[in-house]
Amino acid sequence: MEKNTRARPCVDPARGALPLQVWAQEWLERRVIGESTRRNYEGFVRNHLVPRLGSKSLVGLSRRDLEKFAKDIHRCGAGLAASTVNDRMVMVAAMLEAAVIDKRIQENPARGIRISRRDAPAVDEDEIPTPGEVDLIAKHIAPQYRLTVYLQSGTGQRPSEALAFSTESRRSGFLRIRWQTSAKAHRPDCRTAFVPLRNRVEGEYRDVPAAPFIEQEIDP
Repeated sequence: MEKNTRARPCVDPARGALPLQVWAQEWLERRVIGESTRRNYEGFVRNHLVPRLGSKSLVGLSRRDLEKFAKDIHRCGAGLAASTVNDRMVMVAAMLEAAVIDKRIQENPARGIRISRRDAPAVDEDEIPTPGEVDLIAKHIAPQYRLTVYLQSGTGQRPSEALAFSTESRRSGFLRIRWQTSAKAHRPDCRTAFVPLRNRVEGEYRDVPAAPFIEQEIDP
């Protein structure tokens, strides 16, 4: 009686010997993705994936390697949030799935790897600027950026969101955030300096409470 085995794709060992850092670059170059997504992916590959696993060959990558990698960038110096790690591991899985399709490896070792949100590292209070330190930054930064310091500190806005602040964002007791500055805003050929918020479409927004000291900074 014949055993029912799952057929595996035939792979060329020489093709699987390609270093991950080379394959990652080739894979990224072929992706049709938005500018912001590409920038985030390239930064992740450059800052995290390549330094830890880039020298390994595709065929030499194990599931244990990738599980340890995900835990390390979550808990150690990188300190990435669980949601960010999970999003990036989906990217890594897609990258290695492409290697399976290209017959460089037989199986995808990154498939399904996730970090539990319950394992989130504690916030290091020493890394959070005190109110006095925030005031000091605001005092010494260029005057046109003073308000952005308090918007980031007091409302949790990203730098790109704080730079897009305008009077139409102001409401009674809160701010309505609709826009952020484009990554191309500094370029002469940029036609749209302000774009919808990350992961949102035009017209969507989020509301954040504004403390009295934020209102006092906005007034002048």
